[in-house]
Amino acid sequence: MLNFKNVSLRRGSRVLFANTSFTLHKGQKVGITGANGVGKSSFFALIRNELHPDAGDFTMPQQLEVAHVAQETPATEQAALEYIIDGDQELRNIQQNISQAEQDDNGIKQAELHAKMDIIGGYTATARAARLMNGLGFQSSQERL
Repeated sequence: MLNFKNVSLRRGSRVLFANTSFTLHKGQKVGITGANGVGKSSFFALIRNELHPDAGDFTMPQQLEVAHVAQETPATEQAALEYIIDGDQELRNIQQNISQAEQDDNGIKQAELHAKMDIIGGYTATARAARLMNGLGFQSSQERL
């Protein structure tokens, strides 16, 4: 349960929330929408304990885990498509193990790993990542950037 009681939050001279009270119970689903700069990211920073209210009380159970995805990713030289594929740890581990089996000239291990790669759909990972990027509005030319 997330409990906001008379919470006020300012960023500089701008008031983002003033005397805001509400409770989110386990299992409830809510959407947070609004124009840029109205406080959506600050609201989530408050929940992640990165910001604290200027006034009022915000409480949540200590054992509650809050997961989030950063709004921005760090700058990197890596292609966007490869960045997406890196999110599949199992695939990347199998690829690394295949390389090692090739270096060790272990054909049996290579065959086992290629079978695992097939089972997890590893041979279609690049195409699936490209479809994901396309679905998010990226152009094909941006995949290698």
